[in-house]
Amino acid sequence: MPKSYVTDKPVEMQAELSSAEFQRADILFHEVDHSGATFEARIFFNNPDANETTPKTAETGYAGSFHIFGHGGCWGDDGHCDVPASRRPFDSRPPHHMIPAEKVVTITDALKRALESGPNITISVVPVIMSATEKCDVEDPLHFSSFEIATYA
Repeated sequence: MPKSYVTDKPVEMQAELSSAEFQRADILFHEVDHSGATFEARIFFNNPDANETTPKTAETGYAGSFHIFGHGGCWGDDGHCDVPASRRPFDSRPPHHMIPAEKVVTITDALKRALESGPNITISVVPVIMSATEKCDVEDPLHFSSFEIATYA
């Protein structure tokens, strides 16, 4: 079973959100690695024990998901998949194929439900692998630099 991401301490939402007076809420994942396996990342609130068999229901804290269509590992020579730190001015080539992805999931209803029990929320992200090659790390496929929750009035 692949390793899940679970916040090591609850995320404390601002006091003004506890009344859930927002029209929309999103969770944004930054710099998501897509070099390996193809998977669905399922997001659960207040369910640190969620795994790939946990039903995607409001009762289990399911908030939504995003998908990564992975590259299956690097098949080129050494350095082929390394993203360059910078580009030359006026470089008209398309961006490097391994630039990490940005993912946005709308979580409005799930966040409002989670806030009913208080301002502290545990976030679990469970990868469910759909496809992988021998070059993929199927034990730990989910990598991202950070996440944030955005609410809109």
